[in-house]
Amino acid sequence: MNREQDLYPPVKALLERQGYAVKGEVGAADIVAVRDGDAPVIVELKLRFTLALFHQAITRLKLTDLVYIAVSKPTGRTARRALKDNLALCRRLGLGLITVRADGTVEVQCDPGPYAPRKNKARAARLLREFDRLEGDPHAR
Repeated sequence: MNREQDLYPPVKALLERQGYAVKGEVGAADIVAVRDGDAPVIVELKLRFTLALFHQAITRLKLTDLVYIAVSKPTGRTARRALKDNLALCRRLGLGLITVRADGTVEVQCDPGPYAPRKNKARAARLLREFDRLEGDPHAR
């Protein structure tokens, strides 16, 4: 995928298979999809993850809860880590994430929804043990 526009056909096809009517460049949104009176789905397209992409998507949450970001799927070991981190960020922000491979294969990594973190009791206990073990405040002078 060399251009943002290359992401449009595979994402449009995915949404149409789900029964949506899809149009590109509607207002400020890259893709808007509607189906049978449901809330609209908005998808923001970018070749890679950027802070501006997340800002755009968060702005679209003022219009609908069904906001996705779609990016070209990164490759390589460090890219897998970046994908994992950005997936966690999408979940935290209530955004959906779609990746598009170079061959046009589309994968929905997560759907939009409320963030419900699971607390890690073992890590919390370890943090508190470390806190109790420290003498004084190492940053206080």
